[in-house]
Amino acid sequence: MGLLVSASTLVVVFLICRRLLAAFPITMIPPLLLSLDIMYIQTSSLSLLDIYATFFAALSIMLLVSDEKKWSTPLVCIAIGLALACKWTTLFLVPIPPLYYAFRRNLRGLQSYPLLLTLTVATYTAAYLGFFLAGNGVTDFVDLQWRIFEYHHRLRFQMGSPTPLWTLFNFLTGIEGPTQIQTLLVNPNMTVTVVGSGKGLSLIQTYNPLTWPLSFSASILALYYSTRGDRRMLPIPLGFLFLLVSTSVGKHFIWYLLPGLPFAFISLGYVMGRAYEESGN
Repeated sequence: MGLLVSASTLVVVFLICRRLLAAFPITMIPPLLLSLDIMYIQTSSLSLLDIYATFFAALSIMLLVSDEKKWSTPLVCIAIGLALACKWTTLFLVPIPPLYYAFRRNLRGLQSYPLLLTLTVATYTAAYLGFFLAGNGVTDFVDLQWRIFEYHHRLRFQMGSPTPLWTLFNFLTGIEGPTQIQTLLVNPNMTVTVVGSGKGLSLIQTYNPLTWPLSFSASILALYYSTRGDRRMLPIPLGFLFLLVSTSVGKHFIWYLLPGLPFAFISLGYVMGRAYEESGN
């Protein structure tokens, strides 16, 4: 199931690129980079919840930038609710639609969005249908959400946490943090002896030095260009940068950034397309 969802995510990313990017070869770059990313491949093969959250996050942004008719905003809210049902880290999606509507001067979408957020809440609650069918009530549901919040709060803030913006440092350098290296010697009698130990750096196994740092810089440039004129592009860099900011405080894992990775690669493709067009002029 995870492989099917990951393949669907690539299709959604391509549809976003076809909507926002210029030339056909450029539109193929973001889904290609995503399909070759080690973290994306590993998460897909293990069918973790992060890959489902990535799909619904990409779907919500695709619905947001593809159409601005009356039915598009409810679908965006439903997709955000499904993403939140998979991972709370996708909370970064909530402020993106009103900012997009404000920049596009879409007063109808801006006015209706707060009310339609009830669809997000209803969709998130509907994901617990099995929980309610098992005989649990509303009080049990609220208590469960509070216990989930307490667990994540304790994990991120009460069990030791790195300095702020450590996520950005990980993403740019691939350095996970300091580690201790020990050499083990297996003796002929099958005993193990520690020969020596030293200090070193632990590297992120899924780190891609060619795409991750460039995609961060491209997101900054894409945000600049989108605020200067190309407003259709605004949700893409905001999606990645908002996620990066929201995970920059407290303890985290690098796969928390997976739902924003498609937007980082789309930003990279967008900047490459602009550079290609401007070089031609």
